[in-house]
Amino acid sequence: MGLAFAGFGAQPVLAHNSLVTSVPTNGAVLTEAPTTLSLMFSKDVALNTASAEVVAADGVRTALAAPTHGVTPKEILFSLPTALSGSVGVRWRLVGTDGHVITERLSFTVSVAVPDTTGAGAGSPDITNTTVAVDHSAMAMAPIETEIALTPESVRLAIRWLGFAALILVGGMLFTELWFARGVLRAPRAREASLIGGGVLGLAPLLQTLIFLDDSRDFGVFRSLLHIFEAFDTTAGAMLFVRFLAGGVIFAGILRATRHDTGLLVARPMLVSAGVYLISLAYAGHSRSMKWPVLGVPADVVHTTGAAVWLGGLVVFVFFVIPTLQPSESFDAFRRFGHAAHYAVIAVVVTGVIHALRLHGSIITLFTQNHGRWLLLKLVLVASMLKIGDINRRRLMRKLPVDEADFAGRVALLRRASITEIVNGALVMLVTAVLVASSFN
Repeated sequence: MGLAFAGFGAQPVLAHNSLVTSVPTNGAVLTEAPTTLSLMFSKDVALNTASAEVVAADGVRTALAAPTHGVTPKEILFSLPTALSGSVGVRWRLVGTDGHVITERLSFTVSVAVPDTTGAGAGSPDITNTTVAVDHSAMAMAPIETEIALTPESVRLAIRWLGFAALILVGGMLFTELWFARGVLRAPRAREASLIGGGVLGLAPLLQTLIFLDDSRDFGVFRSLLHIFEAFDTTAGAMLFVRFLAGGVIFAGILRATRHDTGLLVARPMLVSAGVYLISLAYAGHSRSMKWPVLGVPADVVHTTGAAVWLGGLVVFVFFVIPTLQPSESFDAFRRFGHAAHYAVIAVVVTGVIHALRLHGSIITLFTQNHGRWLLLKLVLVASMLKIGDINRRRLMRKLPVDEADFAGRVALLRRASITEIVNGALVMLVTAVLVASSFN
């Protein structure tokens, strides 16, 4: 993996849009009240996601009118209230192309010029101006005390992880039904697990849509239900809502398959909805917002599909397929699964390298940037999964038993080894949720 980064110059992680400069600058002391606030970003800004408010020295908040673009789409301009004076705080926020909230505060001071009347009289000469000193300490706390409460990062992380887990489980079910164990939903507890996974697959993007609307429009998470269709005002919001709809179709398909013919699990509407879900997942994230989006989106779809086949297929095989088969039959099924998983692992590794190169231009940032260190941890965990899986397969397939009793002992060993691999995979999903849901600078 390290060799894949060789030859690339050192540069910061290519993660999110960020503020480059502002006019007035943070901490500036001005002799005249500004009429506009200019914010220049590293990437283009969608105006309908940007908002700002001014906090005056007395703590009064004033929402600013919608901005306009400056000389480039990377610059946005807000009109400021007239007659600003003293310490002024500004809080701005916007939603990036990948759906992440970007928000900061800045403050500046407008010095107040007052006439010196100590020597005023009939024969007084010209009036002298005196600058009044302003205490910044009181203003420094005002934006913090009145800061808008956003959904906690821990909640976002939990929703993202549950969504990934559901996607892996449902994807594993679809793959198993198609490839090596038809009628998997008839296995004990498989129907319940599929219904839970399908439900979460629809619920997670709905919650993410509501959080997105709260982030971008400040509706409040629950009140955002009343404004749900405003998600289509932005690409990120639209993709979240489309993912919710696709998840709903998948859940309905699973529900129907559990009640009728299990073959409905891989019917055309289910497979099309799964494809829409994967594309919308990729299109609303880093795959489109970072460089090489034409390559990033399909690579992300392949990456997620490969993970669902590899890890999801292993979960379904261990917990739902093995209990329904004779020990010798389990080994035959494991061979078929292993053949597909081999190519899935190759797809995951190749597309993982592509994503790493898109997000980082140098191996150095894997150690110097927060995002890089989390990505490095993910790489280590994936490498551990590959090694564990390779050791398990070599050990289990060496000198196969000849009777069912010996096969049963070997199957028990297979199950324990696979559970270790699954736990490692759960940690990979957790790290992935951190990488996707968190905003790194």
